[in-house]
Amino acid sequence: MGQLTDNGWRRHRQQADVAHSYLKQEATGRHTSTQPDKHLTVNSEGSMDQKSNELVNEAACEDTELPEPRSRHFQAVGPCPGDETARCTSEKSIIMEHRSNDLHYGHMIPCQVTSDLNKEKTIAFLLKELDILRARNKKCLCPLQEKLTKEDKEQRKLKLKLELQEKATEAQIAEKTAGVVDDNFYMAALVEEVYFAQRERDEAIMSRLQLANEERDEAVARAKHLEMSLKVLENINPEENDMTLQELLNRINNADTGIAIQENGAVIVDRIYKTKECKKRITAEEMNAMIEERDAALSQCKRLEQELHHLKEQNQTSANNTRHLTAENNQERALKITKEYHVISSVTH
Repeated sequence: MGQLTDNGWRRHRQQADVAHSYLKQEATGRHTSTQPDKHLTVNSEGSMDQKSNELVNEAACEDTELPEPRSRHFQAVGPCPGDETARCTSEKSIIMEHRSNDLHYGHMIPCQVTSDLNKEKTIAFLLKELDILRARNKKCLCPLQEKLTKEDKEQRKLKLKLELQEKATEAQIAEKTAGVVDDNFYMAALVEEVYFAQRERDEAIMSRLQLANEERDEAVARAKHLEMSLKVLENINPEENDMTLQELLNRINNADTGIAIQENGAVIVDRIYKTKECKKRITAEEMNAMIEERDAALSQCKRLEQELHHLKEQNQTSANNTRHLTAENNQERALKITKEYHVISSVTH
């Protein structure tokens, strides 16, 4: 009987363990699919553990209730009085053990049938409980999922706002840096322009100084040349200034030394140079006077031509009554103008 109860207890314990493991697998699967619902899964697992423990207790109660009729049967079969000898009691105990073994083998089949029925009942009950728990979890998960979606949307909005703010700050920083760069570039351009203008000014000043130095050198050279010429002229006697060219040539012919010849030759060259300059100056003045006279004559000719053209127009527009008088006057005036024109043209040619 002790073996029977142990076997039944083990079977029911195995069934409870299987159901408990199945429930744990379901709970862990849901836990991995919906991480935010840990509290619900923990509560469901606790309820499942309670249900499995209740089922195990019921199976234990059934196992404990099964041997009662058997014990009664054994008590009815072989009661023994207390005043019998030890031999009788030993024999009766042996007989009771054999009978108990026979009864144990006889009751094995109905115990298996009841265990199978209990298994099916427990499985069906556990499946119903699983369905109920699934429905409850779904009902509880729907608002949680909605909350999660809302929170995700809010998080995305916040991320977008933060990204926009970062981009705006970056743009502002870029604008500020660009403004600073532009200012620096503008200042650099101004400095470069000022430097370039200063360099050009320095170059112009240097070129002017060079020209002034060159002009000074030329003026100094001319002054030296004039001094030399004055010294040469001072060495010449003042009486020689009134001498003619022929007299100077005679002095060269009569000179005995080379120095006298050089001095007289210098006087002759100077006299020739001065005469050439005088002739050039005179011719230039005459040419200027002739050019001025020619320009005046040309301007007068143009003025007279304009007057002739105006008189011709007046003659054409004059009236018939005064045509003869005005024509004579105009002819006389025209003759005078033509005479003056011919005189001026002859002078210019």
